[in-house]
Amino acid sequence: MTSLVASSQTGDLVFNDSILHTVQIETDLPDWFETLEADYKANVSIKGHPQIYFHCKFIFDGITIDSCGFKEKGNASNSLISYGKKKPLKISFDAFANRSLDGLKKMNLNNFTNDPSLLHDAVCLKLMRDEGILAPRTAFAKLYVNGEYIGLYTIIENIDKRFLKSNFGSANNNGNLYKTDRNAQMYLQWLGNDKESYKNKNFQLTTNDSIDDWSKLLSFIEFINNDHSANFKQEFEKRFDVHNYLKILAVEKCAKSWDSYWGGGNNFFLYEHPDGMIRWIPWDMNESFQDIKVIGKTSLLDGYLIPTPQFDERPLLSRIFEYDDWKQEYLDNVCRLANTHFTIEHLGKFMVKRHQLIDAAYEADPYKYNTYEAFKNSLTTQTEDVVSITKAGYALRIRYPGLFTIIKQQREWIEKQTKGWERECYLSNDRVYALTVYPNPTSDQITIVNDQSSFDYAQLKLYDFSGKLCLLKDHSLIESNKFTLYLSAIPSGIYWLVKTSVDGSIGRAKIVVIK
Repeated sequence: MTSLVASSQTGDLVFNDSILHTVQIETDLPDWFETLEADYKANVSIKGHPQIYFHCKFIFDGITIDSCGFKEKGNASNSLISYGKKKPLKISFDAFANRSLDGLKKMNLNNFTNDPSLLHDAVCLKLMRDEGILAPRTAFAKLYVNGEYIGLYTIIENIDKRFLKSNFGSANNNGNLYKTDRNAQMYLQWLGNDKESYKNKNFQLTTNDSIDDWSKLLSFIEFINNDHSANFKQEFEKRFDVHNYLKILAVEKCAKSWDSYWGGGNNFFLYEHPDGMIRWIPWDMNESFQDIKVIGKTSLLDGYLIPTPQFDERPLLSRIFEYDDWKQEYLDNVCRLANTHFTIEHLGKFMVKRHQLIDAAYEADPYKYNTYEAFKNSLTTQTEDVVSITKAGYALRIRYPGLFTIIKQQREWIEKQTKGWERECYLSNDRVYALTVYPNPTSDQITIVNDQSSFDYAQLKLYDFSGKLCLLKDHSLIESNKFTLYLSAIPSGIYWLVKTSVDGSIGRAKIVVIK
């Protein structure tokens, strides 16, 4: 039986990211995977070959939508998967009939390539939204096709007219929406008045495509490249939401999200709002929280907080940072972010809870890209990306520090970088404090007061006075303000108890065990 959710809803059901959703696709295609693969590859290799949606029934947490469509999508997230059926997918609820799910017309299912933590998109897009930036929502789901478990996916909100309507209102969702498509390198350089030059760079118009009027966008691109008049800055602020973009850039640089405009020239939308101002919408943040380097070359990630090495190719950045007040606004954004939302205090519990939510589903994932062990350790331990390295075709090194580790490292980097731009940004540093414990002396257990943080993900070690490690409780989520450590196997003696939190703080207490 078909059960359609009222179209007045806007995704709150689908993007409830506190639960693990179940997605089922049923299709009559006898070889559904081979059919989708062939269509995707034809679109890649044959110019002008449009991808099509194939018929399916879609079931979301028991809600059934008939006459939907599904197809493969993605770039590296598709090409790096050399075995198995876990390709990124796009679902269209209205491909063949007027259907919607929770008010949504389309849905993206992403497959976690280059992301051993499985959290990059969820964390980075949360950071964007927490900063008041218009960014898509995420959730997690187990995917089954014709009853076969294909694996764990991230659901990513689609950027389309419904998204624009939800965020700008029905009177303001009719403007042109442009996106960087597969293999795009769109730096907004002036390529002339022929829109085909930009389409050939895989920059696409996704709304009002039957009219196909690029005049406003081309006028803006010519303006940022060629206008050097005295009133440029004033005119620029009328035509582009620069203040919002400076907040987006702050998140991208803090999170090392290099596959973006400042890095690879990709993964963004431009929206021509009816009020006359172009607005930037971020997209696809899986290539973040990485230590990536092309061996023998200067890496994009070896650059600076203000991405000056990219100015020559990226006129939007070049023109913005001509002006000291915009430079200071950007540095203010970075410093505020590093003291508020880009902290373990703010992100820690969110990351641990989602990590726990998807653990069993990823362990059972038959086509997982990364190992389960890499996932289990991804919050605190570095992983090297062997798959992407071997497929790159050149000397490439990709490492993923544990998420807590890289957040701490990036905050230290921010503090140093801002000093280089004569901007003081003081952040909390590592600290050692006296751990409160009781009873002390004790016989078989001790209560530890968790008074340093509202969130803690800590490791506990117990040493005897010779320095021998006698007990280890590896990184665990500590949610209450008090917790108990059991010492029944510990003989009488004097010990040092050390609590190391992922924010760098270290608590110490001398305890006496008497049997």
